[in-house]
Amino acid sequence: MKQEPLNMEKVRIFFDESGSNNIKQRPTLMAGLLIPEPIYQTTEYKEMNSKLKERKYMPLHWTEYSGYMPLKRDIISVIDIFIKYSRVCKMNIINYDETSLRERRKFYDDKDLSKRMIYTKLPERILYGLLRNYGKDVNIKAELYIENSSTYTKLELDKILVDQLNTQSMYRGEQFKVSDCNLTPKKNEIGVEIVDLLMGFVRTIIQNKKERLSKGERMRNALVLQFLESPIFYSFLSDIKYYEWQSSRELTNVRFKEYVDLFLASHYSTCEKTRGNMSTKNWEFLRRRSSHRRRK
Repeated sequence: MKQEPLNMEKVRIFFDESGSNNIKQRPTLMAGLLIPEPIYQTTEYKEMNSKLKERKYMPLHWTEYSGYMPLKRDIISVIDIFIKYSRVCKMNIINYDETSLRERRKFYDDKDLSKRMIYTKLPERILYGLLRNYGKDVNIKAELYIENSSTYTKLELDKILVDQLNTQSMYRGEQFKVSDCNLTPKKNEIGVEIVDLLMGFVRTIIQNKKERLSKGERMRNALVLQFLESPIFYSFLSDIKYYEWQSSRELTNVRFKEYVDLFLASHYSTCEKTRGNMSTKNWEFLRRRSSHRRRK
């Protein structure tokens, strides 16, 4: 007779996408961020949610940041709290190539099939990856949050994801259950704002722009470098489960740490010249991590 799990743990998962409206602005990303319920119910997270709903934060849009101090202050305030608890959070990202689907679309009679595939199958893979592989002595109860859009409403994405994920869990003998999926309005859940900011950091790191930069690009690079001074945040970003997909049979798992280290190395001289955001302490931390990797 199968033993009952010892514990039921609750988690919240926040989903968002970036770059889907402009295929020229690669990469095109979808991401899920898992935050355990006890963390999301801390005083600090509750205060952030209250400030968000009361419009005490500036709009936390990464692409609009170009050095404006009030927005910088708000972004730092939110991310510093996230960093404090990031050791117990998880993030999965898929970087997908929509142009390859445009070619394959000609093969099918249904012109909307590719959109339905992108907005159902890829989110399912991201969220399932965050929820699977918990041990037999714990059950996971998850609640999903997605910033509402007309595309999601039309597809009934909230209902589809609950059904697909619970079916997968039952079929594969996993320990999780999705209790609800909320299509939430803008500026209503700080978790949605955080995953959006984190995806912005990821885009900045992947793009790794170094020449003929606009003021906004320079300032976004600088702020990401500032956050990467934290060894905790460096480890969180390096440990993201990051996949790339180009209309192939399988997702390709890529170590996101390689992108992070390339970004750091590319901007080392800039930081030296400006005595900027990367401290000697953090470069020593990066050197030790690199030496440890070579020994392994």
